[in-house]
Amino acid sequence: MSDNTKRQRTEPGQGPGPGNGTVVPPVPQGVTAMFEYGYRKPSYGPDELITDAHGNPVNVTDAMLQPHEAGLKETAVPHLCFYSPRIPGNTGSAIRLCAVTGSVLHLVEPLGFNLRDTKLRRAGLDYHDMAHVVIHPDFENLVSSMPGSRIISFTAQADGLYTEVEYRPTDILLFGPEPGNIPDPMDIMAGEHIYRQVRLPMRPSLRSLNLANCASIALYEAWRQLGFKGSSKA
Repeated sequence: MSDNTKRQRTEPGQGPGPGNGTVVPPVPQGVTAMFEYGYRKPSYGPDELITDAHGNPVNVTDAMLQPHEAGLKETAVPHLCFYSPRIPGNTGSAIRLCAVTGSVLHLVEPLGFNLRDTKLRRAGLDYHDMAHVVIHPDFENLVSSMPGSRIISFTAQADGLYTEVEYRPTDILLFGPEPGNIPDPMDIMAGEHIYRQVRLPMRPSLRSLNLANCASIALYEAWRQLGFKGSSKA
């Protein structure tokens, strides 16, 4: 790729957007180009708002639902839940995933990052206002706010495969923290409120898949079973 081609792709307003063939609009007045499809005001610190390609603030808190509201939210796919996620980029990717599938993302505290983290917003692009996110202070709050939902936990310790479940739109797909210093909270992942434990197959001796990748595989399998209801070509 020539330097000129690179320059055309990275300067807003001079080429196609991120993979969708659309033209990125000119940089709004008072902001500087940050990357191909988003901007940051130069006076903002690293933990301040990013705006999307149209100059609109990107803030995950704009998409927040109260726990009781999530229980009333009808979706065509199961809900997704991250228990104590540690890496903001994974949660940002999950926000984008939930936006494109029509799911709801539940985050159970404690979280390992600030919701205004720039890595979270960059990974979610400008999908934050198209997704629904719920914060729960603890796992019990999740359970009480979603009565009647089956909670299916994804853990490497499970015997059954994720493809063996017949998913329902009211299900909750539960994932534990990213591997690291915090082990899977088995009192949660295998607790009394869990309907079933399942795993994603991997080659032996390898530790894990990326959390956001696991969530994508699981949610799309559930959506496939449900006929991709709500998609553009369902």
